[in-house]
Amino acid sequence: MEQEKNKVDASEARYHQETHCQSCGRFVGVFTRCPYCQALTQKRMSIRVFKVLSVLVSTVGLLLLLFYARNVKTPETKISDLGPLSNFAHVRIKGIVTQSYGIHEKWGSLGFVVSEGANDNPVTIRVSAYSKVAKAIADADKIPKKGDYIYVEGQVRFQKDTASLLLNAPEHIEFIEKAVDDPEIVSFVELDSINSSVSGKLVRTTGNINAKQSFPTGMLLTLDDGSANGFKVWIAKNLWDERQNPEVGDLVEITGKVASFKGEIQINLLKKGDLKVAKRVAPENKQ
Repeated sequence: MEQEKNKVDASEARYHQETHCQSCGRFVGVFTRCPYCQALTQKRMSIRVFKVLSVLVSTVGLLLLLFYARNVKTPETKISDLGPLSNFAHVRIKGIVTQSYGIHEKWGSLGFVVSEGANDNPVTIRVSAYSKVAKAIADADKIPKKGDYIYVEGQVRFQKDTASLLLNAPEHIEFIEKAVDDPEIVSFVELDSINSSVSGKLVRTTGNINAKQSFPTGMLLTLDDGSANGFKVWIAKNLWDERQNPEVGDLVEITGKVASFKGEIQINLLKKGDLKVAKRVAPENKQ
């Protein structure tokens, strides 16, 4: 009985020693420095070791979490598995680009359609990116084309029973296999002969510049085709070649795709270098 009492007394004495300041005798709890007299207090070695280990384990855990966040890829998901419960989920899909809309002339956004499954019963999803991300994708030359086999990663948006995917970074497009470009036949067409019958075709033509208008998204040239309104040529901002920099009156050679814009036929340049100055007007002849 007396031995048990001695054990209790010893335990209480050790507890009092570790929880009270040895200098002023006040209760300090787990503090290693007395908040009243600022004297250091003695603690068991196990408590100090536990504090150090807890900091080390937390640091290692954060480093491992950072490593996995940067290196572990998002699990692949099938388009057919996406549903209303997938709304706002971050997913990674694989498929073939069946339609590419490129960069929107006015808004600067990017859009294309990815398909998976058999050709007779494909499952598709529209993928889009806002102007800032679309510009970064264009600068990285990663705009998908029809026939490309790609991985694409983004946020699911589910509206009216239809899923779409929003791209947040150019790194979220990964090409598995690029489609082989079929060489298009470029035919020379007189400017006044370009009409809706050649819409969608790649043509080459020449003409003198009557007007030059600059827009935030590109440049619009008006060529002299003998009509009152002239013939329009649209050059996106990223395709404008400062080395050529044609002026009003210059004779230029244009290669591009015939398209319709607001009911008028025009030519859209497809790549930089498709506009060449054939003859510049002498400075004294410019108005």
